[in-house]
Amino acid sequence: MMKSVLCLPVRGVGRIVRQSGGLHRYGQVVLIVESAPAELSFSWEVTARQIPELFKDAVYRGVSRSFEPGAMFGSYVSDGLRVRIIDGSYHEQDSNEGSFEIAATLALKDALYMED
Repeated sequence: MMKSVLCLPVRGVGRIVRQSGGLHRYGQVVLIVESAPAELSFSWEVTARQIPELFKDAVYRGVSRSFEPGAMFGSYVSDGLRVRIIDGSYHEQDSNEGSFEIAATLALKDALYMED
């Protein structure tokens, strides 16, 4: 169930670790969702040792696609939210853009949903 009232800021962690067959995936994203004056905005606050710049667009894509119509938070008002990417981790061989897009989506879900 989605939190009906957000007490911003809220923190979320998303992590994907999969090893099946020849497909290996790894990515971890830690973010904070907070109020902003207008629109959905992002702040990249991690170093290349945490998450390489190579995966920045995938992280942003994972968050922003969650607010598209029909998506997880499609009916949620994304105006006035700032998403700060504050931590994360990667694996030299197993990390890829898809892993970080999924991890970012999971982190947002963790931040905006209550435990069942």
